[in-house]
Amino acid sequence: MATSTDAVVQGGGEKKAEQQEGAGKPDAPAVKLQGEELMEAIRKQVEYYFSRENLVQDAYLVSKMDREHFVEVRVIADFKMVKTLTTDDAVIVEAVKASSKITLDADGKKLRPTVVNARTTLILRNIPTETKEEAVREFLKGAGVGTLVGIRADVGDNWFVTLETEDAAKQALEAVKPLKWEGKAVGCAIKSESLLKGITPGSPPKGANGAFVPSAYAPNGAVQFGYVYPQGGEAGQGG
Repeated sequence: MATSTDAVVQGGGEKKAEQQEGAGKPDAPAVKLQGEELMEAIRKQVEYYFSRENLVQDAYLVSKMDREHFVEVRVIADFKMVKTLTTDDAVIVEAVKASSKITLDADGKKLRPTVVNARTTLILRNIPTETKEEAVREFLKGAGVGTLVGIRADVGDNWFVTLETEDAAKQALEAVKPLKWEGKAVGCAIKSESLLKGITPGSPPKGANGAFVPSAYAPNGAVQFGYVYPQGGEAGQGG
């Protein structure tokens, strides 16, 4: 769940969002963060930008990647939500040095997501594809499965369920193993996949039609949601 620091995270399209969100857009944080609290907020913000959750919908950020998935620190520093935290590139670099999710280049001028295989998705079998999503969610909730990041049906009576962490996926696996759906045992396994699968540097992700993105930091931990940004955004967009 979001904490006061987590609530900083933003998706792409911020500058165009400024024009479209209007007067309902919350203000930037009134309290200036300092020290380790500031560094953690910056780190979490940048980690969110480079998470698969954001990259698959952030056409602008992907368009700024080179062939090795690196993005110049200056691009990140120009994002609106980062500017509410710092305007110093060196501070951003220092903040992400402690991240296991972000890699800096040798010169400390570019950064990219650490390329790792994620094991946070469960494959559930023997649940009819046509089953309503809400029914599957209730089924998993009743089994004690934690917060779901994503859920979708696939052919062959398979469902893909994504959890927040690998540990959460492992716990969900154990919770679902003994269960049955309409008298049939629910087959269950953890799926391993690259965090960068399907993301082509220098171009928008296939099928990225935009998504709801958070629009402001909220000290009480709430995340305010704003506008839907279009694919292939204009230069100058970003979080």
